[in-house]
Amino acid sequence: MALIHSIRARLERPGAAGLCRLLEAAAGEHAALLGVGIGDLRREGRAWMLARLGLRARRWPEAGEELEILTWPSRRSAGARAWREFEVLSGGAPVAEAATVWLIVDLERRRPVRLPQFLLELPFPARDTGVEFTDAPAPGGAPSLAAQWRVQPAHLDVNDHVNNVTYIEWGEQEAGGAPGTALQADYLGEARLGDPILCLSWSQWEGRRWVQVILSGDRTCAALQWWQADIR
Repeated sequence: MALIHSIRARLERPGAAGLCRLLEAAAGEHAALLGVGIGDLRREGRAWMLARLGLRARRWPEAGEELEILTWPSRRSAGARAWREFEVLSGGAPVAEAATVWLIVDLERRRPVRLPQFLLELPFPARDTGVEFTDAPAPGGAPSLAAQWRVQPAHLDVNDHVNNVTYIEWGEQEAGGAPGTALQADYLGEARLGDPILCLSWSQWEGRRWVQVILSGDRTCAALQWWQADIR
């Protein structure tokens, strides 16, 4: 059982969202190989749900560029939180790195459960990315931009809620593209088919190029913060 998994794929669209689609595919494929894929968890009435994503890029790859995605379960995993790390290469050269924090959720109660013990006892690779997380932003004052729409079928994933990458697509859409080469996304609530969405964006907020809070009614579903990565 390989603990560092690799896929090769061509980027369909430039920017953070396009790259995150490939990260999601690599993570799902590796989870299935480890015996905790979507189908495995569904049989137990459970599912993976993303709680946090951090991404740092030296540059955003171009559409059509062939990339290699390396991913592995992280030794930072503990309790109910499964960390997964990623490196993105183009022609063998590093382009980006990412870290994600996942929960296994009971689909009936919509509550996290403890990770299977074998996941916590894996011989984790002795490697980490440089991605660290900060608190989710809570900006005040009038936003620079505000936009509204409703959740459509294309926005949903297998858990019947808005897919995590869709929030990043919305953020890029409102900012006119990826507004920085580093992103932290905190996933704080669920939005479902037909729900109203309000996306509030603040530019140049406390050292961040853009901060975006995406709400459905009185629920905060996601918070995005963008800045310029400093990768040496």
